[in-house]
Amino acid sequence: MIFVNWIIGPHLIGLIFILAGMIQKRYPPKEINSLYGYRTALSMKNQQNWDEGNRYSTALIIKCGWALVVAGLVITGLLNMVLLSAQITALIKVGLMLAGAFVTVIILFRATEKHLKNKFEQNT
Repeated sequence: MIFVNWIIGPHLIGLIFILAGMIQKRYPPKEINSLYGYRTALSMKNQQNWDEGNRYSTALIIKCGWALVVAGLVITGLLNMVLLSAQITALIKVGLMLAGAFVTVIILFRATEKHLKNKFEQNT
């Protein structure tokens, strides 16, 4: 049971983001498409934006993933030290996992769009 307490937690979302980033880094989308890669109107405007948007967002999602892993492990450790019921602890962990995912996605999109606008301002 103690092992399960360390597997499920906010750091799990971080590991998922790291895995997704590593896959995209290893197998980047070559051409603009609507299925795979960083897909926004600005990134799909031309091949140059597409390549840079995917490169930048991949590096950023891996960094955010590591931050979530570290924060998640610290939070999980703290939650395991506090005497709460299993249901309350599980609810807190799920809430933090969802919040971590949501905040990371917002950071990813805002930072990548800002980067593309700054880098290619003559194209926008």
